[in-house]
Amino acid sequence: MVNTRTDTDLAAAVQNALQALLPQIREEIREEFRTGSGSSNASGNSTPVTIHTWLERFNKQKPNSFEKATVP
Repeated sequence: MVNTRTDTDLAAAVQNALQALLPQIREEIREEFRTGSGSSNASGNSTPVTIHTWLERFNKQKPNSFEKATVP
């Protein structure tokens, strides 16, 4: 059976974690656009940044706040 209830504590934990990470993510994106890294239009043979690359970088951040959310 699928649980369709919204866990307010979990939703709040996710929201707080995202709010904490957004400034850093924005800065990294700006830096990549500024330097041209990850852009398919960049000079050289750099490959475009994929969702897999972003997920790998996110996982390296060790987002422990998601693990600390309460389980109903």
